[in-house]
Amino acid sequence: ALLNGSPLRCSETASMGSALFATEVGTSREPATIAAIFDRIKALTAVARAVRCCGSCAMNMCGVAMGRLDAFYEVGFGGCWDVAAASLIVEEAGGKVLDPCGGPFSLMGRRVLATNAHLAEPVSYVLAACPTGPTEPPPTAKTQ
Repeated sequence: ALLNGSPLRCSETASMGSALFATEVGTSREPATIAAIFDRIKALTAVARAVRCCGSCAMNMCGVAMGRLDAFYEVGFGGCWDVAAASLIVEEAGGKVLDPCGGPFSLMGRRVLATNAHLAEPVSYVLAACPTGPTEPPPTAKTQ
């Protein structure tokens, strides 16, 4: 993947304590789902340099591919159009795309975690420990 003719590369950040994460709160206002969303944000904030909520799923994933963010996750985004191209861009930039709980990425699953090459396992470990809200799509099962 290129930006203005130059190859995109994900960051090399390997420490959760040095990592900059992004997510999105989404549109559900069901109380238990809001609690689950903020449980995930709280869990990552406890171990990260910073967590930002700044809009577009596709643009945040491209931020990972550009090395501006170390990881991005979202549960319950609009649909495959939010992640289809961006997932390829992240992978071409040396990153990983998976389910936030560590299972394989499903284009139709409405759940995504995009990270640099180093943070997929520790971030998914933190997120997997958090509950899923009743209006959120369920995790993709991990494969052995």
